[in-house]
Amino acid sequence: MRLLTSILAVLALACPLRAESDAILHGAIARVLKDGRDGEVLAVLADRLAGGVTLPEVAGGAEVTDEPMKVLEGDIQAALTQLAILAGGNGHLSLQLAQASTKDVIYLLSGRATLSGLEAAGYLQRRANGWRLSRPLVLWPGAALVLAPGELLELDTAAGAFVLSFGDVRVTRATLRGDGGENPRVPQFRPFLLVTGQGSFRAERSTFADLGFDGPVAFRGVSVLTGGLMKPALSPVVERNRFQNVFSLSFEGGDGLVLSRNRIAGAGAAAVSVKDGRGMVLAGNRIGHTDSGAGIRLSGTLQDVVIAGNVISGGARNGLQIDGKAQRLGLRGNVILDNDGSGVSLGPATCVAVQGNIIAGNGTAGLRLTRSGSARIADNAVLDNGSAGIEVEAQSGLGPVLLSDNVLRGNREGLRAAGLGEVRLSGNDLANQTPRQFAGDFSPWLGPYLSAGDGLVIPAAITADPVSPDPCQPE
Repeated sequence: MRLLTSILAVLALACPLRAESDAILHGAIARVLKDGRDGEVLAVLADRLAGGVTLPEVAGGAEVTDEPMKVLEGDIQAALTQLAILAGGNGHLSLQLAQASTKDVIYLLSGRATLSGLEAAGYLQRRANGWRLSRPLVLWPGAALVLAPGELLELDTAAGAFVLSFGDVRVTRATLRGDGGENPRVPQFRPFLLVTGQGSFRAERSTFADLGFDGPVAFRGVSVLTGGLMKPALSPVVERNRFQNVFSLSFEGGDGLVLSRNRIAGAGAAAVSVKDGRGMVLAGNRIGHTDSGAGIRLSGTLQDVVIAGNVISGGARNGLQIDGKAQRLGLRGNVILDNDGSGVSLGPATCVAVQGNIIAGNGTAGLRLTRSGSARIADNAVLDNGSAGIEVEAQSGLGPVLLSDNVLRGNREGLRAAGLGEVRLSGNDLANQTPRQFAGDFSPWLGPYLSAGDGLVIPAAITADPVSPDPCQPE
């Protein structure tokens, strides 16, 4: 904390002189990377580098039904049939085999269920610190499960317990967790929470732990799969929660998703997986120590996505991986640090802005841009990565790429390209980028770059004229 206070004090004094303050800011980043690599301090510096990051403030959610709950017991097959229609049938056999009994599933038909109400009806067991669920709980459309502040629901692994919701789930200052046990029939099984169909999910200031296993995305921990034709009335909101040893936090078709200020550690696959959707914000999250998969992975068809103010560190693969068809994508003020793969692997995408990020110490490229249309890469600190600081691949014939005011230092190579399209270079600092500044298709342009002064336009292979002076970017 003293380091942060002293750094901010120096930056405040330097603000009137932009060039001087930028040099001080980059010096502060280098100092933190050398002295402990504190992610929180780097997040503050990335915020300054980006010119400020605004985290979303989420309004209170709509109230769920307050009708009395209606419950019955039944066979698991009814739930699996509906699940197969909405999310596919993969993995259903192992899910059935994991059950102690397939005949006593709890079906919440309608109304509002609380843990005390389910206990009173004989469906939960009371424990000293909460409640225990020892069989599957299924919510039909129109039903709601509410976990209130201070409550804990533990799911019995040996009995094959899980929560499947076609209705609404609300978790506020509560805990939902697996019991850490083992299923005698399907050893890899762990309990999970799945919301699908027109179901909605809102979780705030809560804890999720020991959930999900390596199987279909529906069973991977906490999953909100709402990509069908009939969309939920409410967008998913996941704010200020802690996810510990949750195999993956997954969303499909989550238009309007807000994933903000969460702490996620110990994931077995991608810590956060997002497929399809528009108008989404992933901001202020702290993601670390994924065993396999990216810190954040985006795939499918995506529009108007903001990824801002996150710290993604210590992952076994890429920090941030975007391999879907993305349009109007903004990456701003993130810290992507010490991941085994690339810091950011991005493409195909178009109308991309990558601004004010700290991308450092990753095993391969700092930022890899592949088959992407118009992109603006500006004001980033790309430092000490295992291969190229910025790598541009298969861009020939696509939109222009603007690289401006980035600092590249200590990477194996500064800029590398294969299949170079139009690139505009302006104001980048490669003074301390050793041993190589340019590699691959950038290499022939080193001489013109050194003699160009403030800017250089590398024309696209299909035309000698620049396509545009400043590629589009999301608002």
